[in-house]
Amino acid sequence: MILTATRKAASRTKNRIREHGPEFEVVRVSHPTCLHNRAAAFVRAPDGWVGWLPLDELQEPVNVPTERAITNDPIDW
Repeated sequence: MILTATRKAASRTKNRIREHGPEFEVVRVSHPTCLHNRAAAFVRAPDGWVGWLPLDELQEPVNVPTERAITNDPIDW
């Protein structure tokens, strides 16, 4: 999906979209501790970059399944 940052987005979010996007595959949505439990999308860019982008800094609604329950299954990303 094509992602764009809001006007109030952090420079980190704007830079990641500029450097690696704007097209991303949204892998999952969760509340990662690396972003202080903010709702965020874990995304994969065509150039291989992967990372978290905060949902409140994106203009588009991101609709993907939420994080799976923690299991011993291998992570698919």
